[in-house]
Amino acid sequence: MTASSIIEYSNTRVLISKIPEGVAPNKDHFHTVTVTETKPVLEEGSVFVKNVIFSLDPYIRHEFPAGATQTPVIGFGIAKVLSSANPNFPVNSTFFGNLPWETYTTLPSSALALVVPMDLDPEIPISVYNGVLGTSGFTVWDSLRRVADLKAGETIYISSAAGTLGQVAGQLAKRKGLRVIGSAGSDEKVAFLKNALGFDAAFNYKTQDRRSAMTEAVGPKGLDIYYDLVFDNTLDIVLDLLNPHGRVISVGIVAAHQGQSVAAPKNLINILMKQLRFEGYTVYENFDQWGAFCEDMTPLVKSGEIKYAETVVEGGVEVVVETYLNVMRGVYKGKVSVLTGAADL
Repeated sequence: MTASSIIEYSNTRVLISKIPEGVAPNKDHFHTVTVTETKPVLEEGSVFVKNVIFSLDPYIRHEFPAGATQTPVIGFGIAKVLSSANPNFPVNSTFFGNLPWETYTTLPSSALALVVPMDLDPEIPISVYNGVLGTSGFTVWDSLRRVADLKAGETIYISSAAGTLGQVAGQLAKRKGLRVIGSAGSDEKVAFLKNALGFDAAFNYKTQDRRSAMTEAVGPKGLDIYYDLVFDNTLDIVLDLLNPHGRVISVGIVAAHQGQSVAAPKNLINILMKQLRFEGYTVYENFDQWGAFCEDMTPLVKSGEIKYAETVVEGGVEVVVETYLNVMRGVYKGKVSVLTGAADL
């Protein structure tokens, strides 16, 4: 059966049942339903798509509408166009952007203004376009260029370094000639950072004293850049260790995603006394460099010069909630994606 001939279809979707306030999300915060729907008659500019793969990212919990229940969960993903009333998105084309956690979606022209068309390389697994060649990889590539001012010979420390962003940040910094230090939450992840990705030093923040481990890893030359993906009290340690004119690039808030207290450093005076640069970065205003990112990073990924770890869970929308909760528990290594199956009806 083709997309053009189908009249009714089964659609599974994930809804918010309760807002997680001050705690990490659990299964009580979600509700998965399966309904039979009629294929829509498309308005001008809209498309009907199959959501092929979802990117399960911790930030999603902070996108829940305040006080809303029984509303769709929205996250990044890749969709394939099954029918179209928009010449810019023909049938069988693909794009990535914000998508509801459901099998099929109808998107109006206003929503399509916020997505990015994709030219997928058949030699690269589609899951990679959720990770090092997707929004995660672009976030790192662009933030390092715009904010970090990388200089050969400097030292950079990366928190949550075994995640997709941390993996890419460490490797790009190494390519620029920096000394790279990372932290992760298991000995296995620490070994991966050092042995597979070439980090100069790494430590387990769960079993080692962070100040002692970081001070030892940094050494007498001090720290020049902190690539912060956690936003917890590690900042207190970093502000003491940073050299004059050091930089903090704040990119993630893993602590908040996990229901922990976020940073409230007591030694902010270091920003003044050391003339530090402390800057936040979010990807949403910066997609103007997407083409340059693809041109730069795709050959590096295909050749294996940029390595990555990822977890791809198959099983459709039905497995999204449990997989997401495992992401929040730190079960996986690298980018986590849910592949929903074939992209045809």
